[in-house]
Amino acid sequence: MQAYDESRRHFLRLAGGAVVGFMIVQVTGCESNSVEPLTTGADVPFLTPNSSFYYKNGAEGSIARWTMPVIDSGTWRLAIDGLVQTPLSVSYQDIIDEESRSGIKLLKTMRCVIDSNEVQGLIGTAVWTGVPLRTFLDRAGIQTAQAKRLRFYGADTFGNNIQIGRIYGAPVPDLVEPLLVTHMNGSPLPAQHGFPVRLILHEGYGYKNVKWLTRVEVTANDLPFGTYQDEGFVDDGVMRVNSRMTNPLTNAQVAAGTIKCVGFAVSGASGIGTVEISVDGGPFAPVVIRSQDTVMATDAQLASTVQALNPTQFPYPFRAVWAQWEFSTSLTAGPHTISIRATDQAGNVQPESDDDISDGINAIPTVHITAV
Repeated sequence: MQAYDESRRHFLRLAGGAVVGFMIVQVTGCESNSVEPLTTGADVPFLTPNSSFYYKNGAEGSIARWTMPVIDSGTWRLAIDGLVQTPLSVSYQDIIDEESRSGIKLLKTMRCVIDSNEVQGLIGTAVWTGVPLRTFLDRAGIQTAQAKRLRFYGADTFGNNIQIGRIYGAPVPDLVEPLLVTHMNGSPLPAQHGFPVRLILHEGYGYKNVKWLTRVEVTANDLPFGTYQDEGFVDDGVMRVNSRMTNPLTNAQVAAGTIKCVGFAVSGASGIGTVEISVDGGPFAPVVIRSQDTVMATDAQLASTVQALNPTQFPYPFRAVWAQWEFSTSLTAGPHTISIRATDQAGNVQPESDDDISDGINAIPTVHITAV
């Protein structure tokens, strides 16, 4: 097992968990760590059902006496204040009404920043339904000349931020602006996923997508802000390029001969460009990424997502959505290693090593299997 440096040990204490080999034993706040291929070694549905979607309560390991909020949507309010002309108190019904006019269904992979080669399973993909946060910022009359950042506060005291340019700067062609989200895979947000309203940052790790959102503060303070930032994590929270093999898993036994390997790759900086595999330390060779037509045929709700409705604006493989891949290789009897390396369309490549858990970067993973 790879030796952890002090930053990795610190975070595992923060998360309340321990790792043996490459399997997670227990992580406080990760009560559902059930992305099926990561625990059973099987193929994975493109959309992760709500019932098996992981959840990680980021404040639980870092805020004393943390409890999960239980919120009545009828009395819930979202305050928008700070550098605005007219502070707002937005109701749940206000957002639902706006969804009927300008709702967006965004396909996004949610990934915890500690989902890694050592702690696997904190990742899943869903269709998130909401409205642009900008809609309500405009109504409040945000003072864009002075404003530098938006600070977000959850009912559980968890916090994070984005720079104002993420909304009022130059748009990125294949990036949806931050959303106030009420639904997940067509159903109201489950309580553990932030009911009644959470923030969705298209390209962001889980900690950027504040749950149980209750306040948006417009501020001239341009310093990093957030619960995870206080623990040393990267402020921008953009998902770094990553890949994983989900079948076979490490330490698996497989029949000698031709085997099929499947997995995924994802990046928040851009869509996935290539995924490559190296067998037993040999040269990396490209694998097949499943086509958009194949993916879209797996679930009817995918057709109504902003990516499917605007194919020119959102080229496939999509930014911030996992790309599923497959690869076949022939193995003789005995031990073997299979390494996976992803590169996104912006040219970001998984490094051979990375010892900093706080930077969001994950090194090339290697799976150890035995053919019999």
